[in-house]
Amino acid sequence: MAAGTGSTADRADGAASGPELLEFASIREADPAEWNALAGDAALYSSHRWLEYGEELADSASRHLVASVDGAYVAGLPTHRFTGKVPHFYDPAVLFPGAAEPATPERPLLLGGTRLGYISEVLVAPGAPAAAAGAAVAAVLDRFRALGAADGALTALLYLTDASVERLLPLLGPRDRVVLMDATAVLPVLPGGIEGYRGLFTSHQFTSIRREMRRYAEAGCRTEVKRLSECHHLLGPLSAQVLIRYGHPVTDESESERFAQQAPLFDDNCRVLAAYQGERMVGFTQFFFWGDTMYARSHGLDDSIAREAKLYFNLTYYEAVKYASEHGYRRIDLSCDAFGAKMSRGARMQALWGVVLDAPWSGPVLDRVRAEEKARREEFAAHDPGIESEVARLVAARG
Repeated sequence: MAAGTGSTADRADGAASGPELLEFASIREADPAEWNALAGDAALYSSHRWLEYGEELADSASRHLVASVDGAYVAGLPTHRFTGKVPHFYDPAVLFPGAAEPATPERPLLLGGTRLGYISEVLVAPGAPAAAAGAAVAAVLDRFRALGAADGALTALLYLTDASVERLLPLLGPRDRVVLMDATAVLPVLPGGIEGYRGLFTSHQFTSIRREMRRYAEAGCRTEVKRLSECHHLLGPLSAQVLIRYGHPVTDESESERFAQQAPLFDDNCRVLAAYQGERMVGFTQFFFWGDTMYARSHGLDDSIAREAKLYFNLTYYEAVKYASEHGYRRIDLSCDAFGAKMSRGARMQALWGVVLDAPWSGPVLDRVRAEEKARREEFAAHDPGIESEVARLVAARG
């Protein structure tokens, strides 16, 4: 086992042997195989390699907490300490306007979970006995809480899954706030590729999908599957066209650099589904693989043909379904936003939660946070009533 800088945690639940708490100043200090075994049921964004990629951004100080029992990792939580600029959609000052202040050296942000990817989890080793898992999660949460308190930090876990919230709920105090923040859209992959996918729709609903596939073919597009090492130099200008359209301050060069940086880390578990007209790449969607799931991340389009050929929908849905079915993947994670388009093409929503420990919210501030959450819940339920899970009902009952 990789050496950690940590101390033995308090024994929990009267267990004969309580968890030992390890702390890694970098994910590189954690044994990759042991960490990935711990993250086996979690999302890509909790994997050792993805956390390593996040550390290369060098915008925060990492400390990864692991509760170990008899030498085996049982529970874990990545953490990131920000003292200045925070990634936009991970910044509580942006997410909870008027209820949180920007991070400063005097009042840092201690973030639990991922800082890149929008799905965070309190990790629990698959198959861990319930008592051992509960004690390990409690030890990790207690240490996370103590780190935040000692630092005077705003301490939060953002974009948590239902499963992680369910584990944390019994351990939270009355000033700890749980808020529905966002959702991710997940498309099931049924056997049979497009024929299986067709089974998600009525004949009438599938007509428009068939029309979009026909537009792709009629525009003379074909799909090629590439490794990042083969094509990263072509992706930047296409990605920049999309991001600039949505107001992001990027350049062709900065996007090209981003994909080049990813290539050495992810060449074996990332593929680019690229649309070509002749010899020219005119669009792409980038997918990462973890477990039985494909994760759609970046995409890029040549605006001169994107709408005519329905590039985005063909690459991100229809060609992806074919690839997933052929290679044994059962789900395609389509991430956040544009839920109307995603639901109409067969995806389902899964809630993502924020937990703010010892939140300084009361009175009108808390009322505003809850009113914004209520509007969000209603919007999401209109897209997919199934998002109102048992965990959502437990959170609502908590108040």
